[in-house]
Amino acid sequence: MATSPVPGQDPFSVHIDENQDRLAVRVAGELDIATAPVLESTLLHALDSEAASIVLDLERVSFIDSMGLRVLVWAARESREEGDRLRIDGRSGAVRRMIEITSLDRWLPLTA
Repeated sequence: MATSPVPGQDPFSVHIDENQDRLAVRVAGELDIATAPVLESTLLHALDSEAASIVLDLERVSFIDSMGLRVLVWAARESREEGDRLRIDGRSGAVRRMIEITSLDRWLPLTA
């Protein structure tokens, strides 16, 4: 688990749950310029793993900025190039709004 050191910000965390050949990357807090590199690093390791599927769970993300969206786009592109194993759960209201406003809902591998 990783935690951001940014004072005054919702605590940021990334936790990986592994179940056989599936990985769930669970993110909580604000996904922004200060915390996006932590998620990018975690996703790089997940995509380099032998997992058959990877779910990026953003349900507990309270805010996402352009740097957070950049990480989602990067991860989706990397996944497509290496077997299309990534799915993004963007049910968080903040995440869903930003994805829809930017029309990324047509391009990102979102779950229901």
